[in-house]
Amino acid sequence: MIELKSVYKKYKIKGFFSKDEIYALKNIDITIENGKHIGIIGESGAGKTTLGKILSLIEMPTSGLVLFDNKSVTKDNVREFRKKIGAVFQDPSTSLDPRFTAMATLKEAKPDVNSIYKMCERVNIKKELLTKHPHQLSGGEQQRIAIARALLPNPEYLLLDEATSALDMSTQAKIINLLCDINRDKRYTYIFISHDLKLANFISDKIYVLYGGEVIEVYDKANDKPLHPYTVSLLKDAKTIEKENSEGCFFYNVCKERKNICKTGKPSFKQINSHHKLKCFLYD
Repeated sequence: MIELKSVYKKYKIKGFFSKDEIYALKNIDITIENGKHIGIIGESGAGKTTLGKILSLIEMPTSGLVLFDNKSVTKDNVREFRKKIGAVFQDPSTSLDPRFTAMATLKEAKPDVNSIYKMCERVNIKKELLTKHPHQLSGGEQQRIAIARALLPNPEYLLLDEATSALDMSTQAKIINLLCDINRDKRYTYIFISHDLKLANFISDKIYVLYGGEVIEVYDKANDKPLHPYTVSLLKDAKTIEKENSEGCFFYNVCKERKNICKTGKPSFKQINSHHKLKCFLYD
């Protein structure tokens, strides 16, 4: 199980004389249970990429705790925990080394050729493709190689950061179905990061919605429907990112259901039921 507790992440704004800082993540609490498919959703600028870097231990938080099976991750022991996580990123054409054949790429993950052939069979990669370089493969074939590379070291968690967004709709559906087939026995825990709520709803058991670096809604896909006006807008494919309201609710400037209190008041989490909560004054 992975847990983030009161996690903040800030960056210095680039500039020779600049001393300003900006928070990419604010007070993040997330629990990722073993064998579950977790969706992390938000538009560009919501904090998804930064959260993915912390969950995959590429970066450490500025403050707060990262726990793996109740053990705290620190700079001293982070390499030990990184082995538990595989990652697949948005554009396979840039994440695969153009100098390497597919076989050479997979050997970097695990040198054993028999293991590579077995994994290729699991992810539907034909053996003849293993002699090819990335530019000789289709987008779907490239992403299958990336998935095989991530799974070969036998991780407990697979982080998928916009892993299908660079693919056409047909190939995207095939990759999603492949991921579901691979994990029918719930051997892996998936962390699915996306801007596409409809897609996340299809593959995920539980959804965390981000806006402005904060988690603003958490719900169980099987039992709940999203209620926060921002989450509902994502289902409608509406573009909502604008300048955030700095005084009250961050979503005030674009919310169609806003009330007077939303302009100056900061909503805290309201518990709808045991597995659904959100930050919104509409549910006080």
